[in-house]
This record gives sequence, C-alpha cells and structure tokens, in this order.
Amino acid sequence: MISNINLRRLRKDRGGGIEGLPLQLMIIILIATLGTAIILGWMGSLSTPNGIGTVSIDSGGIDLDQKNGTEYFTDSGYVRIFVADQNGDALDGAAVVLRGCGAATSDGKTVYGITDADGFVEFRDVHASLRGAKTGFIDVEVSKSGYGNNSTAKIMVIA
Repeated sequence: MISNINLRRLRKDRGGGIEGLPLQLMIIILIATLGTAIILGWMGSLSTPNGIGTVSIDSGGIDLDQKNGTEYFTDSGYVRIFVADQNGDALDGAAVVLRGCGAATSDGKTVYGITDADGFVEFRDVHASLRGAKTGFIDVEVSKSGYGNNSTAKIMVIA
C-alpha cells in the first residue's frame, strides 16, 4: 500500500521529466528511432523491378501447306512479334526464341531474334511441321537481362 507521503511526492512531480526513466530504456528508444529512420530511408530509395509485360503476335501466322505422308510442313512461315515492358513501352533489345512444332530456320537452326527500338522482331521463312496432328503451338520465349523471362505467347500452327 502506498503511503500518503509517497502520494504527495507524486502529485508534486507533475512535470513528468525523463530523469526517472532508466538509462537503458532511453538507449533502446534512441536506437529504435535511428533504426526506423534508416530502414525508411532505404525503402524510399527502392524502385519497382523491371519486367516484360506484353508479348503479342502482331501479324502473320504459320499455316502448314505441304504434306509428306503423315507430316504437314511449311518453309514459308512469317511472324511479327511485339514486346513491351510492364509499363506498356516498347522493349528494345529483348531476345525472342521460337520453340515447338519443329520451328527452325531454313538451315535447321533455332529461330531467334532481337527486338528493335519499336519493340518488334520479324521472322521470315520459318520452317514448322506437325506429325499426326492438324494443330499445334509454337512457344514464344522472351528474355532480357534485368527484365526476366516471359513465355506466355503462343503461335498456333494449323495444317
């Protein structure tokens, strides 16, 4: 039980200064305040990461117009692809690779290209083929350093 003498002393000390706080508590408060300020300053300087946003087939397509037994194929496929970043701006210098349905260049190599300043890349005379099926898909894989990868676009191949 608190005596009347102690109650009188508490009533007189209405200024409530910090001289009564332990030194350790003041140090902890100071460190927490500085730490919070440093973390908020660091987080304020962070920016959103870059990313590949849109990959779309702008024009063209691949129709298999020749037949050899059970295989349908073409050597004259044409596709124009547009690539944009997460803000919708054209992405210059992105690597675009076509994979699937036997997609290859005329000399049998992987079909790839780099987007221009307007975000476009064109592929001409693409070889594609299907065996035992009338439809298939070519995957469009896009990548750029600092932007990551995107393989959401597909080109439909029809026999």
